[in-house]
Amino acid sequence: MNLIELIENYIVYLITECDLSVTLHPKETESLITFSPLMRFNIHDNSYCTCVKASAEGQARCLAQQEKVQERCREEKAEFCGICHAGVFEYVYPLSDGSRIIGFASVSGYAARAGEERIERTAERFDYSVELLKKAYGTLRPTPPDKKRIDTLVLPLCRMLELAYRREEGNVAKDSLITQILRYIHRNYATDLTSEEICRAFYCSRSHFSHIFKKETGKSFREYLTDVRMEDAKSLLRYSKLSVTEIALSVGFGDPNYFSNVFKRCEGCSPLAYRKETKL
Repeated sequence: MNLIELIENYIVYLITECDLSVTLHPKETESLITFSPLMRFNIHDNSYCTCVKASAEGQARCLAQQEKVQERCREEKAEFCGICHAGVFEYVYPLSDGSRIIGFASVSGYAARAGEERIERTAERFDYSVELLKKAYGTLRPTPPDKKRIDTLVLPLCRMLELAYRREEGNVAKDSLITQILRYIHRNYATDLTSEEICRAFYCSRSHFSHIFKKETGKSFREYLTDVRMEDAKSLLRYSKLSVTEIALSVGFGDPNYFSNVFKRCEGCSPLAYRKETKL
């Protein structure tokens, strides 16, 4: 078993046995998490966060918030806690390669005292239903656990991740065009992502993009995007309590019925059957 598999198993342990919502957030230029099985731990798997990110604007706001957290990690270089723009309390643990911040791990999913005000602000900003957001907010854990307990469980994870970064430093893919494109896909797969958008973002023609993508990955853009979404969906079905509709929305499908059809075509069973068969 390699180090990435050990880290993956430890995160599953933290989620299933310790009841912690652990997520990993790599710096945009880092590839170890983005191009590994650890990327499935990049999403907050609670109903409230799914509701907040239901629109492209909400998703963009959450990504912008992550950039602010990255900046605070660079400034403080130590773990801290805080409340996100939508009112969710979380613990944040910076990840470092020894000289720079390369991302952070978080333990999230807790209600905050200032939550009511931020729910209303979020609903107004994105034209959401206040009642729906409040209902979803009520599913968050009411009280954050003791920080000493979180430190004891999460700091070893951080050290393992940092060790993995140092070991892989010489092996991480160079920042080629295809690497940039794949990173872009992994960061934006939950949005209404199209090949046209990628071509605009990287100043390449549709034919050139299709050619290099197929050559480097062995798949078409649509096939690759579907695979990424399906892997995330399978993780959420196994480890989260989100409904099939919530999972469909969180991985980039606007139509839950279409999501179920695609899932059955790819996995040979319905999302609910998969959850029943694999739930820990």
